[in-house]
Amino acid sequence: MASTPSASSFAVLGLLAVQPWSAYELVAQSKRSLHYFWPRSEAHLYAELKKIVERGHATVEVVENGNRQRSRYSITDAGRAALADWLGTAPAPPTVEAEMLVRTLLADQGTITDFRTALENTTDRTLETLSAAVALGEDLLETGGPFPQRLHLTERAVAFYGEFLKLVIDWCDETMAVTSTWPDTQCIGLDDAARRRMATLVAEGHERIGRAQRHARAD
Repeated sequence: MASTPSASSFAVLGLLAVQPWSAYELVAQSKRSLHYFWPRSEAHLYAELKKIVERGHATVEVVENGNRQRSRYSITDAGRAALADWLGTAPAPPTVEAEMLVRTLLADQGTITDFRTALENTTDRTLETLSAAVALGEDLLETGGPFPQRLHLTERAVAFYGEFLKLVIDWCDETMAVTSTWPDTQCIGLDDAARRRMATLVAEGHERIGRAQRHARAD
């Protein structure tokens, strides 16, 4: 019995809805798109392709490619129907997976030097990711990419991801500044500055929730 489709299943199925792909081509396209905000290993993508075929949501055929043969995957009518049904459901709440936040919560088990070095490393690696994303954005602006007719959707995803990367960099910079006066990472507690920052976040959260509720009532 085929397994129940996951969000990753539908992400791969969505790529097949754009056009048929070989497994190699699909992985390459994923690295240009899904990988930035839905990262999955190549092995995971290959496994999802196999499951999609087992469910009858895609077909696979062997095609000649020069001196090699490749398996080419195409979405079926049942696959398009399943994708359409899934797109009509409510998405899961957003989640954040960030090792730096784990290290932040556990920083009192290590040294202040280790913590600040981890912040610097996170900044550096995020800047590298931002640089790659900027290069991709420049390519899309210049060439339109392989699917220029879909750029109105790509732009929205790129806008979110770009703001997220800038948020990470800004947070690292702020945390470096906050920790610049810490003698170590232990027993500091909520000082006046930290209390003000947290109170501001709570107040802004209440304001955002209230504004959304007022709009909902108006509708």
